Amino acid sequence: MLTVVGNSLVIITIWKDPFKNLKGTANYLILNLAVSDFLVGFPSEVLFALLHWFPHRSIIEAAYTTMYLGFYASFLTILGLAVERLIVISYPLKSADYLTYRNLTLGILCIWLLAGLIAILPSVLDWDSIVRDRIIIIDVFGLLALTLMVACYSRIFFLVRKGLRPDLNTEAGYEERQCLTENAREREKIKRRERSVMRCGAILVGLWLVCWTPYKVLGDIDLYCGESCVIPGALTSIANVLALLHPLVNPIAYSLCTRKFRRALWKIICKCNCASPR
Repeated sequence: MLTVVGNSLVIITIWKDPFKNLKGTANYLILNLAVSDFLVGFPSEVLFALLHWFPHRSIIEAAYTTMYLGFYASFLTILGLAVERLIVISYPLKSADYLTYRNLTLGILCIWLLAGLIAILPSVLDWDSIVRDRIIIIDVFGLLALTLMVACYSRIFFLVRKGLRPDLNTEAGYEERQCLTENAREREKIKRRERSVMRCGAILVGLWLVCWTPYKVLGDIDLYCGESCVIPGALTSIANVLALLHPLVNPIAYSLCTRKFRRALWKIICKCNCASPR
């Protein structure tokens, strides 16, 4: 329920957009991220709940397929956000030429096609062990996505550090900071935005590692170690819960902690309250 509600708020906020300041490729990628995380909450987790009463194989396959579809689409969207921010930081004047709505639509379409292919591949091929092969796919896919994400944000970090080295010891530098021109104010605004992007990247990669590392490590131990390694049920439950928390913390980290998202959401809520009959 929390996953569905949190991501629904993000979807409604970007869709309504009362202040018309949530346009742009980054926010549409965040919208796509909210849709993929919403898919994990519903119908995937609902299907898992139904397994307690109807443990049919068709429901199991549907639950796992939709869950992994949402997870893979989420990972690819986060990677897309990292690439988008790298382009904005690397080419601030030409980024609009690359980040067009046509390229955005094509990128989102590729995200869902690739996520769907990876999600249904074990079931379609009818491999010996679907669980084993899904763990292997998560290892390969997750390692590749994490490597590319770290590479993008590392590049952003070095670019930002390179642009934040003014000569603070010179008198001219001091006078320039005391009497900022309009161009200097704009540069400072850009630098603040770049620092914000850098901090956001560190938070997002950290959340990704915290939520998915236990699940991957325990899955690999169970796969490669076999019956010789006994994993306590409590650790498995904690790892599963952390993995399922990722679609819940994504809307908080990406959207609801951003001031303009909160302002837009509050405006929507207030408008709905005012429109309701007394």
